[in-house]
Amino acid sequence: MSTPDQQAPATYLRGVTFTYQSDPELPTTECGVRDIDLDFPEGSCTLITGPSGSGKSTILKLLNGLIPELYPGELHGEVRLAGLSTTATPIQELGRAAGTVFQNPRAQFFTAKVLEELAFAGENAGDDPDLVAERIAHAATTWNIERFLPRRLAQLSGGELQLVASAAALVGPHRILLFDEPTSNLSPEMVGHFAQVVGALKARGWTTIIAEHRLYPLRGVADRVVVMHGGRITGRYAAADFFPMDETERIGLGLRTLRVPERAPRVPATAHKGDDAGASASAPTAPGVVAESVRFAYGPHEVLNLERVELPAGQVTALTGPNGAGKTTLARVLIGLAHPESGARISFGGKVCRGRERLRHSSLVMQDVTRQLFAETVRGEVALGNAGVSEERIEQVLADLGLGEVADRHPATLSGGQKQRLVVANATVAHADFYVFDEPTSGVDYRHLRSISTHIRALAARGATVLVISHDPEFINEVADNELHLEPRDPESGTQRAELFGLLK
Repeated sequence: MSTPDQQAPATYLRGVTFTYQSDPELPTTECGVRDIDLDFPEGSCTLITGPSGSGKSTILKLLNGLIPELYPGELHGEVRLAGLSTTATPIQELGRAAGTVFQNPRAQFFTAKVLEELAFAGENAGDDPDLVAERIAHAATTWNIERFLPRRLAQLSGGELQLVASAAALVGPHRILLFDEPTSNLSPEMVGHFAQVVGALKARGWTTIIAEHRLYPLRGVADRVVVMHGGRITGRYAAADFFPMDETERIGLGLRTLRVPERAPRVPATAHKGDDAGASASAPTAPGVVAESVRFAYGPHEVLNLERVELPAGQVTALTGPNGAGKTTLARVLIGLAHPESGARISFGGKVCRGRERLRHSSLVMQDVTRQLFAETVRGEVALGNAGVSEERIEQVLADLGLGEVADRHPATLSGGQKQRLVVANATVAHADFYVFDEPTSGVDYRHLRSISTHIRALAARGATVLVISHDPEFINEVADNELHLEPRDPESGTQRAELFGLLK
């Protein structure tokens, strides 16, 4: 029996098994989780990890009531959130008991502007306007997004959108936060800030439950770690026992690094300011993609002002920089999806190409991969747009990326990490001169991080120019030959710094 000092947690899962109800047209059903018993004490930080598709996101959907409200299926056991039964409580009320940050923040936005998004939940619930304004100010300060408040969501980078979603989750009467892969698109600086915010909230009595593959940022913040595999809990650890785990055990569990990755040594190629981004410090190669006099603006907000950027052919270049520096915008300009101001010159293999021609010779994996899923099956998605690719090649890529067992499933039924690998699979079987991968390891576990790295390096080995946009140092160490670091445009001088480094392995 609980004593007054040892009260039973008000948020828990007891004997929970959930099986998703698939679309009747689909050949399989997905087993979400089995035999789950979890308590989440008030004021604690729980980290849930495990391979992609192991049931981490399902736990969060059970807690916030999206299961079974929006994801029907067969549910056994008891789930309570802040003392509320998630099956007997209206989902609107559950939404006021906890804030949720989804793996894809775009999926949870209801408005077009940042300030409107932060105000939406409180206004929709009829809360006092002064109280809503006070909560917004606190959330914006906590997540350091005051400068975003007047802007439109469409103008923000993926990492900035994650910060806005985190701030929106903080605006409410609750003291419970659920995060699904919250650091996947954040720069190293903002990952550190995320950990500081969670630690500060925990110190004030907030309960945080985080499903995450990137583990090292939460060292010193999480109280305990739950490891899942195949829908079951396979390990429960106090944080003090988990993070000192040796490498052999960590790799055996399929987990990503528990320590801050040591970056590969960098050799400056050509330091510049608004000038030549140079060539790799490694062996000389033919120029792959060269861009000169690139300027781009979203309305009055100028994002890019670069005199020259060069990406060597036959190598993988990691494009890094703070959230909002213009990395994704630069990639879109290079492949022809965004049109720079007049005067820009962009060449592939020494030939100046217009945007439409660059598109024909490029392949892109977007940051939001749900925008690139069109086929009825996983196998069909890999084949889509890749006429002439043999069935054997498709099956091999599916197997290499851990998608062989779900080849006949609809892409919409996959986990976030599986969707990520599916779009990577489609890109790697394409025949292109220039490949762009925008945060390809978002929601990806250790095993599949390495398989994605192998496939991307194979593209460079056959002579393609490969650009990888990433904040993931563990992945960059695995995949990149060079690093192109992009700083935001200086608002006073109008100049922008981009510097290319060779990476010593």
